Amino acid sequence: MQPLNSKSLLAFVFGQMEKLDNKEISIEEAKAQASLAKQANNLFKYELERAKTMMDISEFNKNSSSKIELREIESKKFDNTI
Repeated sequence: MQPLNSKSLLAFVFGQMEKLDNKEISIEEAKAQASLAKQANNLFKYELERAKTMMDISEFNKNSSSKIELREIESKKFDNTI
């Protein structure tokens, strides 16, 4: 798998649109790939919102006597037990 950023994701989407126009891929395949691109975009959005939240918390902590911490759940081991 290649590294992904917003520019490469947009290039992929435009490439798929061109393939769809040229009838190189089916509508169903284009829909499935668009759904995956949307999920990747949602993850980018999440990362940006998380970074902004971290900056807001840092600023709050500088100006306040109380300290807020954002729990770090990203690096913890995945627990798939029910």
